Amino acid sequence: MDKTKMLKYKTLALKHLGNPMKLRLFTIGALLAAAVALIYMPLSDKINLTKQQIAAEKDRISSISEYEKLQKQVEAFHGLIGDQSDTNEWIQYILDGLRKFQVKLRGMESKQEKKVGPYKAAVLSMEVEGPYPELEKFVEWIESSQRILRVDMLQFKQEPKSLLMKIMILGILPKK
Repeated sequence: MDKTKMLKYKTLALKHLGNPMKLRLFTIGALLAAAVALIYMPLSDKINLTKQQIAAEKDRISSISEYEKLQKQVEAFHGLIGDQSDTNEWIQYILDGLRKFQVKLRGMESKQEKKVGPYKAAVLSMEVEGPYPELEKFVEWIESSQRILRVDMLQFKQEPKSLLMKIMILGILPKK
């Protein structure tokens, strides 16, 4: 720059900064600009990084709480699935329930396990003979059982002296 322009800027600055009010406003503005340039700008990257970390931790906490809720749901159903992982225990449970009613077991066959969601289900085909009210009570016992059971098929056939019920029951087995 040449000297005339420098002299012109110097006289302009002295003219405006000679006023104490304008000098105060200029000083405050210069200090704010310096504070932004020297303090906020270097920290803005750290602030953005911290915001991203906070968002990630919030997502993590949300996932943990969702996992805990799902775990409580699994625990609530744990008692509804037998502790042992074999079909024999499950069949014994059905036979114990059958003894509570005045019906006669004519036949029983264990079929191949079926896949039900993430679990396997034991499949039991039975022929039960008896009066209708007792057969009805047996089916109601299955439906309101302490285990997760499902009646997959139900057929009735009139016999000369009684009623024959063919029933297929699915029972959830615990995961191994």
